[in-house]
Amino acid sequence: MDDLLDEIYYKGPKQFTAARIAAVKDLFAARAALVYTPTARIPAEWIGSGQVDVWLPLAVPTLQEFFDCRSRHSPRLWVDLLQRAIGKIRWLPNKPAHVRIIRFDSTEYALHDLCVKSLLDALKTTTTGRRDRRLLHYFGAINDDNGTALPQFHLTQEHVDSPARAGSRVIVEAIPAD
Repeated sequence: MDDLLDEIYYKGPKQFTAARIAAVKDLFAARAALVYTPTARIPAEWIGSGQVDVWLPLAVPTLQEFFDCRSRHSPRLWVDLLQRAIGKIRWLPNKPAHVRIIRFDSTEYALHDLCVKSLLDALKTTTTGRRDRRLLHYFGAINDDNGTALPQFHLTQEHVDSPARAGSRVIVEAIPAD
């Protein structure tokens, strides 16, 4: 069975071995099945490093959008958008990290009316945020989003002339040592 997605579907959540992953013909197509598998088992050609500067075709949601649209709660939606935009399954964390998110939309909101939680979670290496406490491996551009692992975070907005041009630019870079 070459399809990791079928294996997860029929046998449930599992970590795959490096050998099992190496046998897959199109690993990018099976990336959703790798959420339980540590980055160390992913082939190096599918792991990026350094600064991230990416455009995502979805604007950071308002709090109302976050509550009304369940998909906006899911870090895995944002992980998928990051993976597709960059063409990598995982990223090595920038330590310590500076994250800048620029929200583009035809309407601007007060910053306290925006919700970046799911996007920040998607940038993390791992989380046990599920009800079953199972360890998940996300995109990985930052180690964590707490105060010590993420000492710098900035959210800004830019106006665009049409809702069709809405989106988010995400920049993650290591903070240089003094």
